[in-house]
Amino acid sequence: MQLLHAIGYCFEEAFAELWRNRLVNLVSIGTIAISLVILGIFASLSENLNILLAGWSDKVQVTAYLADDAETADKEKLEALLRSLDEVDSFEFVTKEQAVERFRSYFPELEGLPAMLESNPLPASFEILISEGHRAPEQVHRFADRLKGGPGIEGVDYDLLWIERLTAIIEMVRIVGFFIGGAMIVAAVFTIFNVVKLTVYGRQDEIGIMRLVGATNTYIRGPFLVEGMLQGGLGGGLALGLLYLAHQLLLREILSSSRLVQGTDWLEFLSPQAWAVIVLGGMVVGLFGSTLSVRRFLRGPV
Repeated sequence: MQLLHAIGYCFEEAFAELWRNRLVNLVSIGTIAISLVILGIFASLSENLNILLAGWSDKVQVTAYLADDAETADKEKLEALLRSLDEVDSFEFVTKEQAVERFRSYFPELEGLPAMLESNPLPASFEILISEGHRAPEQVHRFADRLKGGPGIEGVDYDLLWIERLTAIIEMVRIVGFFIGGAMIVAAVFTIFNVVKLTVYGRQDEIGIMRLVGATNTYIRGPFLVEGMLQGGLGGGLALGLLYLAHQLLLREILSSSRLVQGTDWLEFLSPQAWAVIVLGGMVVGLFGSTLSVRRFLRGPV
């Protein structure tokens, strides 16, 4: 019962102090929220890019472009070659006319450009889907090199290069997010440290009286620790709300207009596990900052 009473007292005093110094506490809550928003943005970007990467990795495609002077016999030989290769899961022949129509559908603002040219500059091509078990980078490289010498082929392109570049981008996003978010968390700890310090200074007389009547550190330090933890929890909750708002109003609106992601469902908000990490992480940051301040400025007998 005594423990429950002490916990209740700590929370009651912490809530009262949060409201009493609400303007100053808003600064620390906002600092925590900003730091967690930055970490959340980088985490969300990394998570969604990984989803996109997984989707691309499952559909590695090689495009073989035919020369303009390629003959029907070259096309037939190439079709026979593709049917005989284990690396090929499926393929589709795209004529020059179909290539123009695709260009117009992908870039409607430039749909009149092909008509302004004297001839169709887009080549016919074979779009080849690589079969499972042959999608490793070195295997795709060897397959592309093998196609380059095929009948009527003018050039070969494959999206594995984009996968490799996207992998490098994901790693860079993680590193940058770690350093920026880490710096902001240090700033949040420092802010809470100073807010609690000001609160301690403002209650020196009250703390002195409590010590004279025999109050233990549970009753003296507890409210300050709970206050810091509540600041962190509120900052984490605010960060989660801001991230969700940004996801709904910005990411979906901007990225849904891109041909890269249109018609896909890979763009997702943070997982429920990440929600808990953000809120609990904010509470840990707040508790850590208040603990440092209490240990520095509240010395006395237990």
